[in-house]
Amino acid sequence: MKELRFRRWKAAVAIGAAVIGAITTAPSAASAVERQHGDLDVRVEVGVDGVGSVDLHAERYAPTGRVRGVQVLVPGTTYDHHYFDLGGGVVSQARQAARDGWLVIALDRVGTGGSSKPPAASVTTAVQVASLDHFVDEVDRLYRGLPIVLVGHSYGSVVAEGVAAVSDKVDALVVTGFLYRRTAPSFEGFPELTPAATDPVLGGKGLPADYLTTAPNSREFFYHLPNANPATVAADERTKSTTTAAEVPGFAQEFTGQAFAKAVRVPVLVVVGEREYLYQGNDPAAFEPDQRSAFAAAPSVRAEVVPNAGHDLALHRDAPFTTALIDRWASSAVA
Repeated sequence: MKELRFRRWKAAVAIGAAVIGAITTAPSAASAVERQHGDLDVRVEVGVDGVGSVDLHAERYAPTGRVRGVQVLVPGTTYDHHYFDLGGGVVSQARQAARDGWLVIALDRVGTGGSSKPPAASVTTAVQVASLDHFVDEVDRLYRGLPIVLVGHSYGSVVAEGVAAVSDKVDALVVTGFLYRRTAPSFEGFPELTPAATDPVLGGKGLPADYLTTAPNSREFFYHLPNANPATVAADERTKSTTTAAEVPGFAQEFTGQAFAKAVRVPVLVVVGEREYLYQGNDPAAFEPDQRSAFAAAPSVRAEVVPNAGHDLALHRDAPFTTALIDRWASSAVA
């Protein structure tokens, strides 16, 4: 952490009103934002795997009331910022967190949404971590004095862990849809990944060769359907994004090797669904001890299982409960 927390908290309270005004009325160095829900576009250096620099796109949400800090939301494989805000009146983790007092920045990772799309072979975990690390530096520059919490989902949790392991700008880490366990999980039923160029949703977007997405109408796998609104599942399909074969090894390596987790030295919250495919078959009694073991250098580790929820915690009917849990924990972690 870059400063003692009580100093950062005092700074957050002191500049909170100014932050809200800056988002809603004044241009920043990265983007002019005139709406509560506005764009943030930042060019960052990368310098790994043949990628010199990239443009990262994110959506910003101004906080309501006292500003508690910044949440940077990092989506998983085949998702972009829409995972955190599908629009159309369905559940929105981003909007709820803003109502809870957080300045929310929902990111499009490299290769997704409005961010740069390098050749598929260069969309690696190393590129994702390096680009997010520099993005966090820019967020810190824009909102200096506010604590920064990284909130990842699935593969986005792996990327967030990689940044939390090396950055002095991150104050707390939330891992969702990802966990550590002693026994191998089952991936049975995981959606087939098919070329994005031939997908009914993504085929006309001119994506680079070898970008992948889930096969049409296969995203129900990520849900516990009795606890999911069909309109949400349909919106998920309409807004789905991409992945690449080059990203897959990073997920597997962290799941088994725990290199990022071992280097994290900020408070950690791990949240998974009871029907999470990675959790299925795990010993419930071992869940929290396994997370504490993985994040052994973290000053505190809390682990939570959400009943009746699947992989996409932010998109189930009880998502408001999960988001409230995250927001309360984050507030205490940076206090």
